[in-house]
Amino acid sequence: MKGTYEAAKTSITSCMGAKPGEKLLILTDEDQMDLAREFVRAGNDLGVETVMVSGPVRHSGEMPALSQAALAEADACMMITSGSFTHTKGRADATARGCRIASMPTITEEIVNMTLNADYDEVERIGDILASKLDKCEKIRITTDAGTDLTLYCGGRSGIADTGKLVARGAFGNLPAGEAMVAPIETKGDGRLVVDGVIADFKVMEEPLTITFKDGRIVKTEGPDAEDFDKFVAQFDDTAKNVCEFGIGTNPSCRIMGNGLVDEKVFGTIHIACGNNLFMGGQQDCNMHYDMIIKAPTVYLDDECVIENGKHIY
Repeated sequence: MKGTYEAAKTSITSCMGAKPGEKLLILTDEDQMDLAREFVRAGNDLGVETVMVSGPVRHSGEMPALSQAALAEADACMMITSGSFTHTKGRADATARGCRIASMPTITEEIVNMTLNADYDEVERIGDILASKLDKCEKIRITTDAGTDLTLYCGGRSGIADTGKLVARGAFGNLPAGEAMVAPIETKGDGRLVVDGVIADFKVMEEPLTITFKDGRIVKTEGPDAEDFDKFVAQFDDTAKNVCEFGIGTNPSCRIMGNGLVDEKVFGTIHIACGNNLFMGGQQDCNMHYDMIIKAPTVYLDDECVIENGKHIY
């Protein structure tokens, strides 16, 4: 894992800003322990006190008490897990205390090698530009040659740049990073979304799925996978049918590979998510958050076209 070890060192220093004298926690679970050990080795070789704690990730549940106890003592934490601790109270409390946290659910050795050596200065530059535009935007319109024509509204909501630079006190984000996002108004937004990329936690789309939104809510699905998708969504709270995020991929090192952690970051794509958005400034609770990736979109923020057929043009 030589390449993984070097990428781990890069992410610990450039993304987390960890330095000697600090305590870095690697939170993991049984399925990810081999990969997590590379980050422990890299951190300690950099002179950062680095400790690994392994415990189960429960879907839609809280992190184990011992994991929370370790997190309470950490200056920085990298969560290399098979599921996500993002929405847990333990993570939120640690962020509020000032711990710098990278959530890395389902990350693999391949993803580490492909993405964690990215030019995060460039990812930051792109993300900051787009987040600023989203911050001032009232209306978002997305179209594609595949048939998407969806309008969302985000007036009063803040644009967020996920840049991979988690060096400030209380910083929190995903690694690999690379998106600009906003929580749109959950009860507004109409039109058709043709998903031709990936639906996270569901599948890579072999055939497009057409989803119709009315007042921010899924009211109709069409396509070969429509019935299975409806069953997938029905597992969760009713708000899993409601829009919760608009995001733009900003990481040129990422490519679609059937992993939600990476797919939503792909440069030239956008994603619409449904479900929980409390963690990003929205007002909607849910026990699920799933992203739907759209390829080669055209995007207007109010009257400004920022992406044309997948090409960034601002």
